Amino acid sequence: MRVCHFITALVVLVSSCDEPFTLRQKDHFLSYGVLIANEGNFQWGNSSLSFYDAEKDTIYQEVFQGVNQRPLGDVLQSVTLNDDKAYLVLNNSGKVEVVDKNSFELQNTISGFVSPRYFHIVSPNNAYVSDLYANKIAVVDLNSNEISAYIPCEGWTEEMVQIDDLVYVANLESNQIYVIDSKEDAIVDRIPVSTSINSLKKDRQNRLWICGENNGVGVVLCMDPKTSNVLYSYLIEGEDPSELFLSEAGNDVYFLSDGVWHINVGEANATPIIPADGKLFYGLFVHDDKIYIADAINYVQKGTVWVYDLQRNLLDQWEAGMIPSEFDFINP
Repeated sequence: MRVCHFITALVVLVSSCDEPFTLRQKDHFLSYGVLIANEGNFQWGNSSLSFYDAEKDTIYQEVFQGVNQRPLGDVLQSVTLNDDKAYLVLNNSGKVEVVDKNSFELQNTISGFVSPRYFHIVSPNNAYVSDLYANKIAVVDLNSNEISAYIPCEGWTEEMVQIDDLVYVANLESNQIYVIDSKEDAIVDRIPVSTSINSLKKDRQNRLWICGENNGVGVVLCMDPKTSNVLYSYLIEGEDPSELFLSEAGNDVYFLSDGVWHINVGEANATPIIPADGKLFYGLFVHDDKIYIADAINYVQKGTVWVYDLQRNLLDQWEAGMIPSEFDFINP
């Protein structure tokens, strides 16, 4: 779970030696690689996007600004890729920027949100947007790029996953999961959870994975959403796990908790595999046998991305923007 960061220290911002992305580079951009969402500082308006071009082994900075000739906005909370579009959720700006996935040229701006968090594509025509303060989930018409309706729900809503016509929504304030019928755009059930919900994912078997904390003990659990039965449960003493990531095959679970941890589904214990060693691990992504870790450092200087193989060997490191927090794989 990521929240806004209030920075009280007086800092001097030093320009990076990396060249920002420019219009001249646009034809060579976003062919194959890793997109890095840099959250930025609350009220500083310094969120950005970085892109690692795997074919050129090159990291590009400030790609939205370079293409569209204006800043992205205040607090980039999340990114959702869908077909040829990317939806960029700007939490404190209260909007979603819709860009072309490969050129990153701005196509539309969806506005009218209070404090949006995550953008979930429900169908070819609709999407849901969770919110920190609104006490409702916005329904977005993907054809008009406007809010068409609201689903009332109390509390802070976060990540969403979908199984058939049902959308499961994490509620951070009540330790429960809302179940929304996407045909009716209405809540039809609530699933109580014995822990806070820092992250919510589903696997290939349509099981829900949740991580959070309960009375000072970190918890990662897997449940059957139809019965609410807990199938697997892992305790991480004195830790608060976050940033769940499930492998494509569904047999491996990764998460952050003062380092990177791994669960081989069905085994008894979670295992720490990459220690933080004083770093501020803030985002996690696993793809093509590589582990990508976002290091926010201290929230007031540009962050770092660390790249490991599955055997825990450090392969590479890149400079990112301010507070790197999320990764997405671009494959045209």
